[in-house]
Amino acid sequence: MPDEPSFVEVVNPTSEEIRAWAYSGASEPMQDWDLILADMDNLELLLELVGDQACPARKYLLDSLYCLVGHSDRTDPRLLSAAEAARTSSDVWIATWGRRVGQVAEHPSDFDRADWCGWDGFRSHPDG
Repeated sequence: MPDEPSFVEVVNPTSEEIRAWAYSGASEPMQDWDLILADMDNLELLLELVGDQACPARKYLLDSLYCLVGHSDRTDPRLLSAAEAARTSSDVWIATWGRRVGQVAEHPSDFDRADWCGWDGFRSHPDG
């Protein structure tokens, strides 16, 4: 059984705590933790960890990355900049995410929250 990482405040984890958890192989520390991580302040870290194919929590964090978009201001310059950079990633999951963000930024009427946050949404087929 993997060592459980510790958190000073599990509902407000630091980047270091998130990173340690992501590589620990441990289960989520609480229900809906993926929603807690789906925060604009974690955007760059989520992209980094999802882009690392050696990260055991990669798929879990992909859920957070998609949910972040579903619950954010899709005109936020941080999101748009990250999506633009992601489009050229060699990682297909990251590049697809960047392309999808660009699509809803250019065509806001195409946005459907279920695509970003639903169980059968984009996160269930990240490279499509």
